[in-house]
Amino acid sequence: MQIKYDLDKVGIGSRLQEERIRAGHTQESLAEAMGITDKYISKVENGAAAPSLSYVMKFSDITKTDVRYLLRGIKSMAEKSSDVWMVKEGSAPYGYKPTRISKKGQKICDEMMTKIIEVLEENQI
Repeated sequence: MQIKYDLDKVGIGSRLQEERIRAGHTQESLAEAMGITDKYISKVENGAAAPSLSYVMKFSDITKTDVRYLLRGIKSMAEKSSDVWMVKEGSAPYGYKPTRISKKGQKICDEMMTKIIEVLEENQI
């Protein structure tokens, strides 16, 4: 079964540009750090080209930006409330209500996301 998913190239490009600027990079300096051309970065930021997964992963590492935010606009901000984390309403995907999760649960989720990203990269998805 194949799932159809339309990539929001304009939204992704806009978030990539926002985070590039926040991290203090020009298109030229980022291109040099990533080993690509500044023209490609311009195309991605303007929504004319879809970024590859390796592009997003390198960008995420360089700018210290969460991949979920870059691809979907989901911010992983959490505020600490005693020993439990509360996921803010804007970060809950697919309209789920905010959820309380323990530190251990958050660690497990983070480890799972890391593994998923590794598998996607290995399979060039």
